Amino acid sequence: MTLTPHQRTVLNYVREFQHKRGYSPSLADLALAFGVRSKNAVAKVVNALVREGQLEKDPKGRIKIIDLQEPESAKLEPLMLPLFGPISAGFAAPVEEQAEEMVALEQYIITKPASTFLLRVKGDSMIDAKIEEGDLVVVERGAEPRVGDIVVGVLDGEFTLKRLKKDKGKYYLQAENPAYPDMYALEELQVAGVVRGVIRKY
Repeated sequence: MTLTPHQRTVLNYVREFQHKRGYSPSLADLALAFGVRSKNAVAKVVNALVREGQLEKDPKGRIKIIDLQEPESAKLEPLMLPLFGPISAGFAAPVEEQAEEMVALEQYIITKPASTFLLRVKGDSMIDAKIEEGDLVVVERGAEPRVGDIVVGVLDGEFTLKRLKKDKGKYYLQAENPAYPDMYALEELQVAGVVRGVIRKY
């Protein structure tokens, strides 16, 4: 398939926008980036890219996150560590001395390396979910969020780590600390990624 130079430019911009910000540009973002007043103009280009199979849209008409394939040159040998156990967290009990298996730590935590990034947590709004200040959260970009997931929410353009909730058909963000109020969007709520794990160094 052959794209026009303008279509290729828009597609590259969408890819770069998603890679840097973790969510998709709106038609208003694209119009601003390309200096056009009408969102209909960029909508035509986006729709053409959808027809060509270069982009997809979600049920709400927003551009889906492009699945960026990790280049072969960027792949590293996984860190393999021996897995012993189990070990009791209650009363003391014997532990198996022979390793059950070798575990690739990256593969255990991360299933989609090209779509995964880390964020360092600041604040105590998620302490009841056992996420503390200074922790690293493993975030998968482009994953379909479900109600109850801990997500990186984009609330009216501001990023925050909260649990995704829904009430009477309306989505909102909920802290895991009763000292913080529920957060509702004045204009728009997006999800930049879904938390898949937490890393803490003692």
